[in-house]
Amino acid sequence: MLRADMAEGLRQSLLSQKLLDLRAILTSTPLATCWIAVAVAVILVTIRLVRPNGPSYAEFPLASLEGESAKNSWFNHGRKLMLVALEKYSNRPFKVMTGTGPKIIVPNRFADELRNNPALNFNKAFIHDFFPEYPGMEPLKEFSAHDSITAETIRTKLTQSLGLVTEHLVDETASCLRDLYGDTFDGEWRTVVLKESVLDMVSRLSSRVFLGRDLCREKKWLAIAKTYAVDAVMATFALRRLPAVLRPFAHLFMAECARCRKAVKDAHQMIDAEVLNRKAVVDKCLAAGKKPPKVADTIGWMHETAIMRNAKVDYVAAQLSLTMAAIHTTTEVTCQAIFDICSHPEVLQPLRDEIIQVIGQHGWSKTSLYQLKFMDSFLKESSRARPRNLAVVNRYVESDVQLSDGTVLPKGALCIVLADFSNPKFYPEPEKFDAWRFIKAQSRPGQENAWSMVAVSAEQMSFGIGKHACPGRFFAANEVKIALCHLLLKYDWRFVPGKGRPVSSSFELEDSISATGEMQYRRRKEEINLDVIN
Repeated sequence: MLRADMAEGLRQSLLSQKLLDLRAILTSTPLATCWIAVAVAVILVTIRLVRPNGPSYAEFPLASLEGESAKNSWFNHGRKLMLVALEKYSNRPFKVMTGTGPKIIVPNRFADELRNNPALNFNKAFIHDFFPEYPGMEPLKEFSAHDSITAETIRTKLTQSLGLVTEHLVDETASCLRDLYGDTFDGEWRTVVLKESVLDMVSRLSSRVFLGRDLCREKKWLAIAKTYAVDAVMATFALRRLPAVLRPFAHLFMAECARCRKAVKDAHQMIDAEVLNRKAVVDKCLAAGKKPPKVADTIGWMHETAIMRNAKVDYVAAQLSLTMAAIHTTTEVTCQAIFDICSHPEVLQPLRDEIIQVIGQHGWSKTSLYQLKFMDSFLKESSRARPRNLAVVNRYVESDVQLSDGTVLPKGALCIVLADFSNPKFYPEPEKFDAWRFIKAQSRPGQENAWSMVAVSAEQMSFGIGKHACPGRFFAANEVKIALCHLLLKYDWRFVPGKGRPVSSSFELEDSISATGEMQYRRRKEEINLDVIN
């Protein structure tokens, strides 16, 4: 997921500015009505916060770093805090103080026993942390629904149509890269903010599949998709920094939340008519007793799913939810892959050789992408060596859960099951970057598919674990591979001389690619023409 550096001063400056804005509004409205409404709201929120009916976290030690408060330790040094606390508490559960209250950190050694525990609820934990009830957060509300049409569409339609969408992704990648990086063979190195350009690329690729060729190149829609993908996440993290009692008011004056509200409104204006057209095509086919045309059309897929379930769908919220999820993962993974190739130049030629051999011989297909074994291993190692998030598995405890060591996770608590990508039992020499690591792992008998980029297990939690593992990971993996094939065969890449690798930003347990980090590229003559291979 996307992050930008958040200084500790954000909270105080934001509070002071928003309170001034609030005061200005109050003094420009009928005072009696306004002040009564505010007073009632504050009283209700305060009662909710102080009533003593929540879970007991008392038996879990509170983790903090020396010289830092527990909350600041979590916000600003989350990963260091995990290392210190895991050692201090002998790899047993402990608690941290987050922006939305205490959470129990469950070490990775318990992941297998908790992976599909019915008492651990994903959706309630998501709602707690991402504020989907606020205006402008409707896509997050759709994402958090326990019976989400979006998730089912990904599982039952998108994943089963990967072969169908490959041609669309290849076509859009070729067109997009010409627009973004040019097609001039002059030997000149050009400088680009990598994340910004990759975000543009991924927005177009994802929108090509989700909304079709015309809309995916519409600048207004792309601006909406990118804005919402960034601002929705930034808004949730800014809200977490605020005291809970202020959030119901502060979100009305926060720039990030305002942009989210505008993005949702603009999205309706952009695609409501298209939604009606796509639904009409599906309805006509179903009324005639025919199957809808087999095309890449997530609106149509969602409509089919909704009809089968007799459910209502906010199609704009669903589209933004889908776009946001796809954009974050693919942008981060692609940028990090480019950085790692420049940091480990020995992997570049083997990657190019494999692309030339596999795509040159088999063309573009779901099967040929699967056969890019070295690229798959490299991408998985890239994500392992610098994991984006150690807190992928967040859960709400619906009833007491006893762990194998006797610890009880109390009903009503929130917990995080930590990922661990450096356990030497599974990753020999974990401190070493080994692009061939997972090719070697899959060569062991019975392990042929156990260590692919999209595999999930207690040791491989980049995409979560259990029944709530990311359903879009197969699409994301194919999208990244197609993009990387074009980026590596058509362009040379290097760090800006004298600057080196851009430094990531961090917040809580997440790292995010630098939003301002520059890279240099130049056009090269590709060994095979990826644009015309069938």
